[in-house]
Amino acid sequence: MNAKSEMDDAVVVSTVVIAKMFNMTPRRVRQLVEEGVVDRIGHGRFNLIDTVSKYITFLKLNTESLTEGDITESLDYEKWLHEKAKREKAEIELAHIKKEMHSSGEVEEVMNNMMMNFRQRMLAIPSVCAPFLVNRTEPKYIETILEQNVNEALNELSEYDPSMFVDDVEDIVEVEDIADG
Repeated sequence: MNAKSEMDDAVVVSTVVIAKMFNMTPRRVRQLVEEGVVDRIGHGRFNLIDTVSKYITFLKLNTESLTEGDITESLDYEKWLHEKAKREKAEIELAHIKKEMHSSGEVEEVMNNMMMNFRQRMLAIPSVCAPFLVNRTEPKYIETILEQNVNEALNELSEYDPSMFVDDVEDIVEVEDIADG
């Protein structure tokens, strides 16, 4: 951006406006200019954003006994934190696109379906096993039939299939396209 367009975007205010904003007299604003705390862009004219920023820095230096280097370090740290958060967000989005990570909604839906199927399977065991157990009194045979049906129901829970988390075939194609391109 060139200097002219920066000036076009700047909000220019008078000494009186700055004085009212900072709850001081216009004379005190002129003193701040003389002390180098704030800068004018012309006679009685101030860039609002620049002036407020510099006055806040001035107040921080005076009230917290900080040096200008401390503030710069603090700003650098904040920028680093921001960049780190952006990177982490991008990594999460990429993992989601590659289907290496799933949203909580997707996991909830798949797990609810699995649990409902398991519940139905468990509740069906008595009616499935009853015909085999009619008139049977041998405990070992009854145990074997029940154990076989419970194990079949439990096997459904152990069968992880990543395709359960894909909404449709188009999602798979998109991931392959991204990986290729």
